[in-house]
Amino acid sequence: MSERFASAVIVAAGRGERFGNSGKVLSLAAGRPLLDWSLDVMLAAQTVQEIVVVCGEHTRDAIDRLIDDRHTGIPIRTCLGGEQRQDSVRAGLACLDAAVEVVIIHDAARPLATAGMVDDVAVVARGHGAAITAVPVTDTIKEVDVDRIVRTVPRERLRAAQTPQAFRLDVLGPVVAGARTAFTDEAGALEEAGIPVLIRPGSHANMKVTVPEDLLLVEALLARRQDEGVADVSS
Repeated sequence: MSERFASAVIVAAGRGERFGNSGKVLSLAAGRPLLDWSLDVMLAAQTVQEIVVVCGEHTRDAIDRLIDDRHTGIPIRTCLGGEQRQDSVRAGLACLDAAVEVVIIHDAARPLATAGMVDDVAVVARGHGAAITAVPVTDTIKEVDVDRIVRTVPRERLRAAQTPQAFRLDVLGPVVAGARTAFTDEAGALEEAGIPVLIRPGSHANMKVTVPEDLLLVEALLARRQDEGVADVSS
């Protein structure tokens, strides 16, 4: 694959309230900031032509320094996000090259994605409009009313959504611009608009760091990846 037709927006503007640290994306895992690992993934992808990191005011200076230390052939720049996810994604889209065809959205706090996942969703989105990574749900899921079980939800058709997620810009742009309710991922906004989204294989290792315990698991997985000699995140 030689053509670079996609731009990556890495969402890093959250305040890490559940994590207990407003600079979560700069927290170290296997000796490097979480964001640094996610940048590696995008730089290793064969479809990515530029990267925009959406920051919070509280982390932008540190993220700019992190980016300044990198020397790549792919441009990386930052912009400020907003209060809600759609505000940050909207800001990221506004910073993209006007000629971009496909945009890839990725959470900075998912350091264990791979370039293969990025290229997979980008290619599928280019042809079909929208594609996300997801994995089958393995836990038994209960629907509850306060503290009482209402029912057990059949899990055969359930998937846990992840990032990277990819969309043609002409599909995602109008939906994000017109969003009036909060969404937790971009696929959810497209679902509300009645736009089909395809599912591509993710990985249970591609976990998001949300609470401090997650960081311990991610560190172990990153260390194992390095020990096995696959730290290039290309697979």
